[in-house]
Amino acid sequence: MSTTRPIHCLFYSHVWTIYQLEALGLIKTEDEMLLELGLGSRFADVFGRHEKRRGLVRLLRPGMNLHMLAYQPQSLNVPIILAANPPTTMDSLIAALSLVATVDSPIEKVTALVHINDGALFADAYPLMTDFSIVWDVVDFPNAALQTLTEALVKQQCLSQNTWKGFHLCNHPDRQLPESKTRESMLRNVLNDFPVLNLA
Repeated sequence: MSTTRPIHCLFYSHVWTIYQLEALGLIKTEDEMLLELGLGSRFADVFGRHEKRRGLVRLLRPGMNLHMLAYQPQSLNVPIILAANPPTTMDSLIAALSLVATVDSPIEKVTALVHINDGALFADAYPLMTDFSIVWDVVDFPNAALQTLTEALVKQQCLSQNTWKGFHLCNHPDRQLPESKTRESMLRNVLNDFPVLNLA
């Protein structure tokens, strides 16, 4: 049946943060789906999926729905729509994204994954989103992309009390470093300069 489903926009610092989402409470039910929002795929290498695919833009074909496009990795409890291979165009991707909230599907919630470096690139997509958050592996150094993303979110008025769901810290078990705590402190200091990105 037709429905209006929420689209949560989740920015991430490293592809392995996808394995931390359930523990962080950012994905919860079997009726949810992940969507890689990118012109090309960063997660293809993670899951070993290098076949040709149209990704989300296949939704532009009448009769398609979300669960028909999804891939279910053995390592995740929710399916994911990987970005196109070869890469698609921004116009086609935004056009397909505009259908996600209303196209027929048993999926109740979609979480769109956007790499932090692409944050400003997809600013035109943010009016289609319901709410926003960031998940950051503390091993990753804060970089200029964080400031660029913050500016884009403020400009698009995405950081209201109702739409901002917080900045989540994590650390993948296979990315433990002796200096992890030092890097986490550096990140927290940087976040002090961006109080709108309150920690979850």
